[in-house]
Amino acid sequence: MWNFIKKSFKRELLVSFVAVALLPLVLSCIFLIQMFKVKLERDYQKKDLEQAAVMEEKLTTLFQTIDEVTLRLSEEPEIVASIRESGNRGRSAVYAKLYEETASLREMAQFDLYSGEGVCLYSTGAGMFHTQLPVYWGILNVAEAHPDEMTVRREKEYSGSSNILLRAARPILDSEDSSVGYVLVSINGSNFEKILGGTYGSQDGVCILNSFWETVYSTGTAVREEIGTVLRHRLMAGAAVDEPFNNNSIYISEIGGTGLYSVFLRPKVFTADTTKSMYSVLIVMTAASLMLCLAVAAKMSNHLSRPIQSLNEAMHEVQNGNLDARVISTRNDEFGQLSGSFNTMASELKTYMEMQVSQQKKLNEVQIAMMQAQLNPHFLYNTLDTMKWVAKANHIPEIATLAAKLAKILRTSISNAQFITLKEELELVDCYAEIQKIRFQGKFCFDYELPDEIADCVVPKLVVQPIVENAMIHGLKDCEEGHILVRAFSKEVRLFIEVMDDGCGISNEVLNHLNNRTAGTGLPSEGGEEDLLRLGHIGFYNVDTIIRLHYGAEYGLSVCRPEEGGTKVTIMIPVRQGEELEDA
Repeated sequence: MWNFIKKSFKRELLVSFVAVALLPLVLSCIFLIQMFKVKLERDYQKKDLEQAAVMEEKLTTLFQTIDEVTLRLSEEPEIVASIRESGNRGRSAVYAKLYEETASLREMAQFDLYSGEGVCLYSTGAGMFHTQLPVYWGILNVAEAHPDEMTVRREKEYSGSSNILLRAARPILDSEDSSVGYVLVSINGSNFEKILGGTYGSQDGVCILNSFWETVYSTGTAVREEIGTVLRHRLMAGAAVDEPFNNNSIYISEIGGTGLYSVFLRPKVFTADTTKSMYSVLIVMTAASLMLCLAVAAKMSNHLSRPIQSLNEAMHEVQNGNLDARVISTRNDEFGQLSGSFNTMASELKTYMEMQVSQQKKLNEVQIAMMQAQLNPHFLYNTLDTMKWVAKANHIPEIATLAAKLAKILRTSISNAQFITLKEELELVDCYAEIQKIRFQGKFCFDYELPDEIADCVVPKLVVQPIVENAMIHGLKDCEEGHILVRAFSKEVRLFIEVMDDGCGISNEVLNHLNNRTAGTGLPSEGGEEDLLRLGHIGFYNVDTIIRLHYGAEYGLSVCRPEEGGTKVTIMIPVRQGEELEDA
């Protein structure tokens, strides 16, 4: 079947259209269903958590208030004295205090005062007088064992005919911290309904468990599902207690420090039946889309071509500079031939570009060599001329000095090495300065500053000498005496060489020509070379061009007039050591 489809480009295109049209539809629908499910469950979970938090806050606040009220009652002197005397003293005052303290809680709980023998002496409810509770076991015994805290227990041992579900107790202590009685709080089912009223809906369930995960109170779906028993069994089995149960989400919160837990049940919104219905709709939509897609794809396959798109994408890659882009095809039809022609074209274009880059590199090397060679003749001519006139006029040993210095410069100039260390470069400049001092009969002095840490940095040879020459010829032209200083330093990854003189300064015309070279090309602006030649600054042009060809347009020379006078030329190149140059 697949071989039959592959024999026809039209059939391949038809099958591709069907797959491209249906697959995104099916995946998008599945994705939307899952996203809708996750989004809906997340939104409802957020609301459920907020509702469970409200319930927890109500219960926590209630028990905190009960704890505070029982503490105040247990410390009330009148109540302590009356309980000690079995209720025979100040009954009205005790009742007044009891009702005053419990005014805001009587609809939610019943408050009783028991004697040390477990007999009810005072109560906010009816029918509790003289009711007796055991003190040697049960809640009163636990309360006496823990006098500093309120004891909360599920009512199960001595409920009798009472519908009390939960009790809290605190001992009444006299001045010697001896228990003389008890404050007992009782909560029944109707109290819980008032406490939790408005915190859950008709389809929700609420359950309150004690520290042993036994049911204290339950209502709504929690009663039908017997959720307290289910959670207790899960806990005993070591399973996760908050996993959904019978399409109900479960939210469990601890109620303050009472040892009680509140459980909130909320029916899940997105059930398995809902998911099944949505996928059934998806199947119907997919079937209908398949029929429509087959009809439309049969017509569109005559006009559109996926292989042409592949060829177009490959051409865009070539346009963006990726000459390794190829169209992979094993076809024997027209598209296969077209792909082969494209690949041949891209390969030949890459070869041509590599050849162009190689030729340009060679051209740059030749241009650099020519420019470096251009630095020497003018200087050599002047030096030889100086030697001649000194020899004729003075017949003194300065000629030996001129010859020695010139020989050193000449050896470096004609060597094949394009780079030398900064120390060697400045030594050559110093030789040049010695020669010129003799020529100009000491009209200037020359110094240079070279930190040891950058002495071994490599620079193109003879890039400082032309700048020093400009300073002597142009900067100190009309001065009786002058000073030239060369200072080198590094900053971050750049090496700066400053040539400063205290002469007449540089003119605005020259300054503009020197500083306004075309950025990014390494060449001067149109007419710039002729202007520099006219102004006598071809050395500056050559040095700047050499540096730019070697390092890029962001490096080169800059000129300024310092406030104290004179001219400062700054050479900027990257910091490189000799080892780095050899590796490169």
